[in-house]
Amino acid sequence: MRRLLLVLLLAGQAFADTAPKKEGDYGGVVPGQKPDAKPGKPKRPPTKGTLTWIGFEAKDGGAQLFFQSIAPFEVSQKVVGSSLVATLSLTKLAANTWRQIDTRYFDNPLSGVIAKPPHRGKKGGPTIEVTINFKNPKDVAQGSLRTATEADGMYYVYLSFGAGTPTGGDSKGDSKGDSKTDADAKGDAKTAPEK
Repeated sequence: MRRLLLVLLLAGQAFADTAPKKEGDYGGVVPGQKPDAKPGKPKRPPTKGTLTWIGFEAKDGGAQLFFQSIAPFEVSQKVVGSSLVATLSLTKLAANTWRQIDTRYFDNPLSGVIAKPPHRGKKGGPTIEVTINFKNPKDVAQGSLRTATEADGMYYVYLSFGAGTPTGGDSKGDSKGDSKTDADAKGDAKTAPEK
């Protein structure tokens, strides 16, 4: 009987730890913190030159992206059309880092982030290109770059972006340069072909 009570007590604690979270509770991870140790086979650390994680965080109307790897790496940024391309001096994408990050629904200037597999760079070595798309083309600019080795022993590169400007769908648009005047609208109506 005592054994049965002990088994029920231990089983109750196990079920309490896996209970579903309340709505709004985020059970995810924070960059730089080690997740709780899980029993089982220990994982082998990733090889040098591997992009192990791409993360996103909306901050006060702005955004912060981070890139994680086992060892330091270089990042260069350039504006290409209405996107920002960050080139990482890494040679391999880890599992799921190639998946697009959809950030449109957060209060931030970014609309999405996608990493492309490595290709030969101009200097001869393979590089990973991360394309960062913006909601409003006026906000396209290089992010402020910061690097750190966090408590988990991994190397992080952070790109921070300030708050964005309203897009064309917002009612707060600038009436001076963005919208047509009544005369322009009338002129367009006159030049439109008749059906």
